[in-house]
Amino acid sequence: MTVQPVRRPARNDGLRVVKGKKLRRPSLAPWMIMVIIAVVAFLGLGFARISLDRSAFELTELTKAIDEQAAINEQLRLDVARLENPARIAPLADKMGLVIPGDTSPLLVNLDVPSPVVAETERDGANQ
Repeated sequence: MTVQPVRRPARNDGLRVVKGKKLRRPSLAPWMIMVIIAVVAFLGLGFARISLDRSAFELTELTKAIDEQAAINEQLRLDVARLENPARIAPLADKMGLVIPGDTSPLLVNLDVPSPVVAETERDGANQ
């Protein structure tokens, strides 16, 4: 005697098996790329902000140095003006024996005198 399997009765519920593509999990690569881009952008903005703040501190220091030098320059201008004051110079000139000239006379210069370069050239030509 041989044993034969019992067949189940076919049920027709309107369902059928359709063979098709396997379901794939969504890829993480695009999401990872987006996360990396976001992190790099965030760090880039942070570094840009730090750079701008450092530049602002340097600008503040330079402005302070310019103001200090401007104050020194103004003090030096006042010193020059005080030293150039005629009321200060006149007594010093009197002590040194300097006087204001009372009478002036014009000095006449003869313009027909040859220049020293021309005179040397003529003299050198005569010696040869």
